[in-house]
Amino acid sequence: MSAAAVVATVSCPLGAQTLPVAIPAKDFGPVWTGFYVGAAFGAGGTFNRLDTGGPGLNTNAHGGGQSGVLGSIYGGVDYQITQRGLVGLMAEASYAGFNGSVSASVPGAFAQVNQNTGFGWAVLLRAGFLADPSTLLYFTGGYAGQIINTNGTATVPGGTASFSTNNTMNGWTFGPGFETMLTNKLSAKLEYRYSQFGRQTIGSTGISMEPSTHAIRAGLSYRFGGLGVVSSDQSFTGSSQPFNWTGVYLGGAVGGGMGFAQTNSSAGSASTSFNSGSQGLLGGFFGGGDWQFSPQALVGVMADYTFQGITGGINLNAPGGSAYATAEQNRQWSVMGRVGWLAVPSTLLYAAGGYSQLNVRASAGASLGGATVFAQRDTSFSGFTVGPGIETAVTGGWTTRLEYRFSQYEQKEVVPGVTYQPSNHTIRAGIAYKFGVGGKTVAAEAAN
Repeated sequence: MSAAAVVATVSCPLGAQTLPVAIPAKDFGPVWTGFYVGAAFGAGGTFNRLDTGGPGLNTNAHGGGQSGVLGSIYGGVDYQITQRGLVGLMAEASYAGFNGSVSASVPGAFAQVNQNTGFGWAVLLRAGFLADPSTLLYFTGGYAGQIINTNGTATVPGGTASFSTNNTMNGWTFGPGFETMLTNKLSAKLEYRYSQFGRQTIGSTGISMEPSTHAIRAGLSYRFGGLGVVSSDQSFTGSSQPFNWTGVYLGGAVGGGMGFAQTNSSAGSASTSFNSGSQGLLGGFFGGGDWQFSPQALVGVMADYTFQGITGGINLNAPGGSAYATAEQNRQWSVMGRVGWLAVPSTLLYAAGGYSQLNVRASAGASLGGATVFAQRDTSFSGFTVGPGIETAVTGGWTTRLEYRFSQYEQKEVVPGVTYQPSNHTIRAGIAYKFGVGGKTVAAEAAN
């Protein structure tokens, strides 16, 4: 065989039977890109600024309050613009049962005014940062609408009068959230939102209101994908960074909240009862320890101390004099246990609860005819605190968390004839450092 024939024999099959080249799956794919629908359940309340005035007399009550639970359905679309960045659009319809009332009675007469929220809606934008491929930290904000019903009844000898009116409120809403993938189709989220609405007059009462709401939502979403999801050759994975949750930690948190109180007073045969509200910011520090006893579960203990400025009050101005009263939830500490489930190795969904103590500072003052009086008193209340949270490992021993808590306290007589029972809804965004990170994870120990 000639040399040319040998060359042809060797080269022709190579040209005619080129083997297919395997193309590896992409390291990055927009797994969050696509449409989704979901439902959420939560709790919160309304803080109301009520103002009324007449000839020579005006009252400013920055402390009308309602609280309760809510439910919502929502849908939207996300687009993962970079390996770590995401933007999205969402619409939501909700129903909130936030209720509050004021009542007063004297011999032969009774009056009560109730206020409650109902149907609400929102159109929101959101922008987020992926702490790991399966955990999203985000902010959301946009337009919000809310229907608020106010109704009242008054009974006097010889007759009864009543009224009911609905106000459609418009405003804005904003807040942070955490979301984590549970599977390639399901995700869970914890989201807090503060909403501020414009001022309106309640029917023909002459009373104007300017409400705001604080609400926390825990939601479950179904994701359709379809806009460039990862290759079907690449299975869904959680974080590529295993994290050992066993250890002790210290951290700090900031946030906000809303306080409520059921106040009852009586003097002889006369009595009053009302739901007061307050709102403000908070900040504090916390510490604790966790034990990860299985690849997907842990238990722990934690304690925190929080400085708060959750305040509400009332002002009364009349010819020749004025008076005011305020109540501030200014300090709170808690000792809690927590149990958690690891949706992925680096993201923890948990519930915490335990004992809590709250300090309330009540202040009152009056000025009449050139004379001024002032009084102030601190009262401590014992109770319980409970709520959900989500925490994710960021880098090294650092973690970040978003936590909601509802706290309910005992009823106490603060002055003769007046009882006061406070509660609050708070949201905390925190960062912590976990000591001792670097040992084997539970999953690694199980593999060995």
